[in-house]
Amino acid sequence: MSEADAIKAVEAYFKAFNAEDGETIRSLLHYPHVIIADRRVIIMHDPSEFISFSKGLSKREGWHHSTLDSLKSVHTSEEKVHFTIEFSRYKADGTRYASYNGIWIMTKEGGNHWGLLVLSTSLDLLIIK
Repeated sequence: MSEADAIKAVEAYFKAFNAEDGETIRSLLHYPHVIIADRRVIIMHDPSEFISFSKGLSKREGWHHSTLDSLKSVHTSEEKVHFTIEFSRYKADGTRYASYNGIWIMTKEGGNHWGLLVLSTSLDLLIIK
């Protein structure tokens, strides 16, 4: 049951990310929230420090939406699930232009609320032409 609930939270994150719904994303993160990407570590101590990563992607990259391509658990307990994840970015015409790999750590807090605690993405961006 724990893994299924963690998967639902990941899927909700992607839905909110694609909708550029920062409020919902904030609710799906646990704090302090840690992001490891591009050789940087970002720590958000509370929701007020939230950075919306989808904002501006359409202008910078021509981004339209992202897809969750693969999600596999590598460690599961009642209150924590480690996933390997693969996701892609697409343009409005359906062209996939980037794919990422990473590790996401989902945790359960407050009895039943699953959220993303640690997000680590691959340093290597695979550009698809």
